[in-house]
Amino acid sequence: MNASTDFFKPLPPDFDQLAHAARMRRGTGLAPEPDLRNVGERTFSAFEAVAFSPQPPAEARQAPRPRDWRHLPYALWLQGKRGLHGHAELTQYFWHTTLPQALTTRRPLKWARPLLHTYLQHFAPDDAVFVQLALSARHFFADERVMQPLASTEAFGLQRLIEHLQLLDPQQGPAQVARDIMALPRETRLTDWQAQHALTSGFWLNPFAQQAFLVALNAPEEVRCTLPYIERMCEWALHAPGTAQQRFRYPICRDEFAHSLLSPWFERTPPPEVEHYLMSALLRTLGDPRHDHAGWLGVRQQAMATVSRWLTARTLDAFFDILRHTDDDIGPYRRRFWEAYFHAGHILEAWVALGEEASAALRAIDPAGELAHGKILGKIAPKQCVLMVRMGHLLFCDWSHDGRLRAIDVHSRQAPKLYQAEYALHELRFATPLNFNQGLSDDPGLRHLHSHLAGWQTLARDFMAQHLGFEIPVQDLMPTEPI
Repeated sequence: MNASTDFFKPLPPDFDQLAHAARMRRGTGLAPEPDLRNVGERTFSAFEAVAFSPQPPAEARQAPRPRDWRHLPYALWLQGKRGLHGHAELTQYFWHTTLPQALTTRRPLKWARPLLHTYLQHFAPDDAVFVQLALSARHFFADERVMQPLASTEAFGLQRLIEHLQLLDPQQGPAQVARDIMALPRETRLTDWQAQHALTSGFWLNPFAQQAFLVALNAPEEVRCTLPYIERMCEWALHAPGTAQQRFRYPICRDEFAHSLLSPWFERTPPPEVEHYLMSALLRTLGDPRHDHAGWLGVRQQAMATVSRWLTARTLDAFFDILRHTDDDIGPYRRRFWEAYFHAGHILEAWVALGEEASAALRAIDPAGELAHGKILGKIAPKQCVLMVRMGHLLFCDWSHDGRLRAIDVHSRQAPKLYQAEYALHELRFATPLNFNQGLSDDPGLRHLHSHLAGWQTLARDFMAQHLGFEIPVQDLMPTEPI
């Protein structure tokens, strides 16, 4: 999140709770909130008119009003590196004179609101002015003239954030909030924690929440292996789930997020329930790394390779499930053949292109629509589909339902590209000099004959051994039980 950009957005509804607290104490409504697209600039201009003097002469034509002083935190950081943060005399006067005096006003809680908003929206622990803001906010909220009214309103949850979780301590606050969230019972949702602390969904988008998220990602590996941890972090990472605004909350944290969740599995296989949940969650938050490159921008290669390997396995499983739903006679033989090469580490990528009935079968298998696939354009049998597999420098297209197995060099101009949304028929029935039939047929594709006798499997195995050097015993390519 770009703090300088968000500064000019309307005040998040989270902090309307502070205004609501003041309303409850007064029993009447407040004036409409200022438009933060302009309030920072207007406040800056008010102090610019007096040459940023903390004590302008009485005869000054446009001396800052009390509201300008109250809104001063909003003008500390503006777009283009502008702002009052560069005027030390003015800001020091605000911290040491104006704020202490504000505690004696009738409604000091109104002064607390800009402090808290600016602290969260411009969280930057390495900035000296921000550190002073944090210290001043901490002292201001510690005063009973602020905390006591706050505690007696509907915004009392903020009291726990500030006192118990040290929200206003730049060093401890993010870690304390992260620890509190990770300690929640598994059945408690983040929306429940949010409501408990008088916040709304806007809170999760500010830089403070992002820093807490990064702290949580640094949990020990034995914690990051557990399903409750993965569920919580994936819940935290997804903004507006199930809506048109659904997205990954912290784009600059893609690498840390993916690496934290996937690194425990770089050298070992996760339990099935962990792999399934994690893969589905990563598809929702970051997309499919095989073709959604923007979603995985900046993520380390090992993390992308790990989830791509899982997706390849899932693609193979989906293809074989489609064959079962569409009554492909030799589906079990195909499964055993390709799984042998996958488990041997030879299959690098897999994709499926589907006909009409095959697409319907996939929707039954994957009702959430998580598994992307291509569509075959052209006149084919409705049940037909194609498994596209890359091994080494070759791409194999295995047509279902009496179709042929074809192979082509991936560098050939006629080779179809993986991960396309649509394929013309001729793209998948390409012309190629790679002939499974040793020139004995006009069609270079291999027919799936004599499956139960390892007929086509032997020919395909020999072809792969010749062109790729992959040696797998024929018996390993056959089902272990009778079909």
